[in-house]
Amino acid sequence: MKISSKDSEKNYGYGVRHIQMLCMCLNMIALFIARGSLGVAVLAMTDTGKRTNPNVTVYEWDKKIQGLILSSFFWGYTAMQIPAGLLSKRYGGKPILLFSLLANAIICALLPTLVHYGGWQIVCACRVLMGLTQACLFPASHTLLGKWLPAQERTSYTGMVYGGTQMGIIIAMPVSGVLAETQMGWKLIFYTVSCIMFVTAAIWAFFSANSPRDHRLMTNEEREYIERGLNVANSKVLRTPWKQIFTTKALWAIMLSHFGCAIGFVLFFVDMPTYLERGLQISLKNSASLSALPYMGMLFGNVVSTSICEKLYNRGYLSLLNCRKLFNSIGFIGMAIGLLVLSFIGPDNKNIAVVTLIVALTLSGFWSAGFMMAHLDLSPNYGGVMLSITNFVANFGSIITPIVTSLILRNDPTDVSRWRIVFIVTAVVTIISNTGFVLFGSSERQEWDDPDYLDKRKADIEEMMPALTPVKDEKDCKENEK
Repeated sequence: MKISSKDSEKNYGYGVRHIQMLCMCLNMIALFIARGSLGVAVLAMTDTGKRTNPNVTVYEWDKKIQGLILSSFFWGYTAMQIPAGLLSKRYGGKPILLFSLLANAIICALLPTLVHYGGWQIVCACRVLMGLTQACLFPASHTLLGKWLPAQERTSYTGMVYGGTQMGIIIAMPVSGVLAETQMGWKLIFYTVSCIMFVTAAIWAFFSANSPRDHRLMTNEEREYIERGLNVANSKVLRTPWKQIFTTKALWAIMLSHFGCAIGFVLFFVDMPTYLERGLQISLKNSASLSALPYMGMLFGNVVSTSICEKLYNRGYLSLLNCRKLFNSIGFIGMAIGLLVLSFIGPDNKNIAVVTLIVALTLSGFWSAGFMMAHLDLSPNYGGVMLSITNFVANFGSIITPIVTSLILRNDPTDVSRWRIVFIVTAVVTIISNTGFVLFGSSERQEWDDPDYLDKRKADIEEMMPALTPVKDEKDCKENEK
């Protein structure tokens, strides 16, 4: 849907919506710090070189157990996706995200104590709970974005909000590596993450709102600017047009891309520290720091692509659909090429491998202007629900990726030839995922996004009924006359 030139030219500058976007970005950063720190923490918890430190407990968990621990987050995350989307639509994104922050803070604070009594099984249980409570992150954020951003600002500011995912990883990996080297060891990672969660929760509770109408600092002028032309329901509880959503071909194209994205992202997100330390033989501290570099590139690709995409569309150089397909293709094909190059690089070429990782993830950041925006293009009102559906399917890929990777590696992450298989398989999946979006993707706002769509449809059917009834009555009368 295009905004009129008169509306799009009028600029209200900085306002409360920017405070809201900043708070949402901080949520992303904090929750991805909690999510991303475990990759380094598990390496530190199984680092036999720390046995001499009496303050640090070292566990003998093989690669298969580590794979279960790393994937367990996504068990809960996947199971709660669709309920999280529905809860966000029903109660708004603010309370749902606040609960998520507080729950993760408590779990991280208790985990170092619980693992002493329950071993790796309790770590899995804690990660499942973290997944359950973090399942709302993207559906709730998409729900909020649909209410807070006018169409001409939606792509760039959404890119900035979701850039928090990369910022969280950029912070989590090197900081976790440094914390693991202290006298407290890996325990300090969880305590630090817990503190970050509590601080972020306080900021979110004070400075955010479910919608522009609900924010105590919002001016009427800015609220009208945001809501003009959105046709987004503010207080009405919407009935979800499930049939229409699931019969929309573009949703399945988004779902396929989301599935490929999840597999590629989780491969690097979960296994990159292991690949750098064991595959390329880089020290734990250095591998944790180097793991953050590709995500700096991904953040750059995210922000640049969404800004350029918005300019290309607003200035009429490309249609919105062509923008989405172009940037989606750059992201997926770029990652696929990077994976194929990486599959033939060994520990003798550490620098080339790290550069390849950075380039691959920088290009993958371009998919932020692709399929990730398509939910809101199709339906600002139900974008969060749609994202919960595609994320539900995508996270089956998130669950199986660490497990399949560990099976391919055969419990030997030092074998570069086995990493080659992992990278090639992932490259093929990403190419297939992008092809589906290019062929069947859409950016046209759907008629069922209208808040009154189901009521109007019901009314149309009821209006037709009286016209049908007399025909039947007339026929009955003729039969009675006979």
